[in-house]
Amino acid sequence: MTTTGDVAGDVKEDATGTATELAEAATTAAPDVDGGRRDQRVVVGLDDSVGARAALRHALAEARRRDATLEVVTAFVSPEQLAAIVGIPIAVERAEVAAAAEAAARAVVDEVLAADRVEHPGVSEPPVVVRAVAGDPGPVLTAASTGAARLVLGHRGRGLAATATLGSVGWWCLRHATCPVTVVPPAGRRRLS
Repeated sequence: MTTTGDVAGDVKEDATGTATELAEAATTAAPDVDGGRRDQRVVVGLDDSVGARAALRHALAEARRRDATLEVVTAFVSPEQLAAIVGIPIAVERAEVAAAAEAAARAVVDEVLAADRVEHPGVSEPPVVVRAVAGDPGPVLTAASTGAARLVLGHRGRGLAATATLGSVGWWCLRHATCPVTVVPPAGRRRLS
């Protein structure tokens, strides 16, 4: 692992380009393994991007390594938020939107777990919880990760310039999360260095 200083705190990047940082908002040192100060949850943000799938695979391995629960969180726009944006009432219940978002996330989780079972036959899976939460992804993920062992995010990595920068959700989480944050590039991303 190499250490770089181009983000808010101490960043460690491995050979795949996966970067882990102790989030700027963390007030105490986070033990790498259960030290009694954090619960054993690994939280991962999931959207429809390739980077999010890579993050889910990484979070699954991390949860397995820690013998922790894998908590998959997807943020969605509530009908109330959408109505405020477009200026007209939306005739859909929040519960319907939440159920659809959770079902979509669960389908991705099931797909990744099935592939993991093939790749790692006989290896037990950690407990998995899937939640859909209304709101902006950054605040939703930092709230969900409060007290967690780690927050894992995907990096969209759209092109060379985008690969060198972190998206707004990643920056929000690095600035506000109270646990270590790991940012995982999409599979096959070429390293810049």
